[in-house]
Amino acid sequence: MKVAFFSESKADETVLKHFVEELSEEGLEEKDIRKNLQFRSSSSVIKYLPVVIRSVHYNSDAEFLVVSSDSDDTPVHIAQHKTIKNEQCHLCCLQIIAQKSLAELQESPGKQMLKVAIGVPVPAIEAWLLFGKNPHVSEHYWIRFQNGEKITYDRKKLKTELYGGEHVPEAQRIEISIKAIQRIVENQLLEGLEKEFPQGFGTMADKVRNWK
Repeated sequence: MKVAFFSESKADETVLKHFVEELSEEGLEEKDIRKNLQFRSSSSVIKYLPVVIRSVHYNSDAEFLVVSSDSDDTPVHIAQHKTIKNEQCHLCCLQIIAQKSLAELQESPGKQMLKVAIGVPVPAIEAWLLFGKNPHVSEHYWIRFQNGEKITYDRKKLKTELYGGEHVPEAQRIEISIKAIQRIVENQLLEGLEKEFPQGFGTMADKVRNWK
């Protein structure tokens, strides 16, 4: 599988790569598309996604593109959004942009049309990586917070819990993230991760498993 990854940082893209390798159970060849683009926030992913889709399709031999953007404080994606999109929801927004951008692509000789999978960690990718250690991380739990209930964490606390602090060098974040994924896989927690993050992780996992 020739796969490109697009997220908020190299660390996040590394997380995606390792999860996709586990989900696909196939050999994976990563295609680097970052070049001079610098990503600092979830809004940057939304802004540049059309450009990235065109670039991957026309300027690389990647067959698949995996995209992720933290939900941050935006509404959590729910099943009802499949029929009525919420433009404030990051998953809805990315799906709309990807669908429109893919529809505008022209076929390239000898190459299949690009396929895209989108994941939106709630509220941030650290929640996925803490699954199995922090018993409260889940999409449902974060929805309770958005409905006004006090809960035990926020985005800053998740970063501190996982990395030991908010501002940790990227190389260290990558190392810690890989170990977290290894823990999840070794303890057979992928199915549970999909169950607790059915929209943000489960939707992406389903796409990856069904790529042909």
